[in-house]
Amino acid sequence: MRKKFFIIFIFIFTTACGFTPLYNDNNKSDYNILISDQKGDQILNDLIIEEIKRISNSQSKDNLFLKIDTKYEKKIISKDTKGSASEYELSVFTYFSISGLGTDQKFLLKERQNLKNISDKFEQKNYENIIKKNFASSLARKLNLEILKRK
Repeated sequence: MRKKFFIIFIFIFTTACGFTPLYNDNNKSDYNILISDQKGDQILNDLIIEEIKRISNSQSKDNLFLKIDTKYEKKIISKDTKGSASEYELSVFTYFSISGLGTDQKFLLKERQNLKNISDKFEQKNYENIIKKNFASSLARKLNLEILKRK
């Protein structure tokens, strides 16, 4: 009898905990993001805007106006014995300013990744562009989470 009571008790508490995933269909973005200004690295800004358009709901009446200011850096972390770079740190600092729905919000999002030097410069540039795309995707997801938190 105790075992049955314990199992029912556990079942009730685990199913009624109220947990819902953040990217659930019910939490789908119900706002339209319009880009009002962009500064900084143009390639990265274009990638971020492309990701934001996927998140944004163009049918929504709630408009959010977004200003983007990105700063992209590529620093040399270490050098080999000849003095040429062997490892880089890629970093992006993105300042977002959101206005609309009666609030003005400003925040900074950062992304960093280390990159080993590849002898083939073409491959190096392609890999760097892939990392930029990943940065843009990550920044757009973080932006969406910030908006959902503050909404």
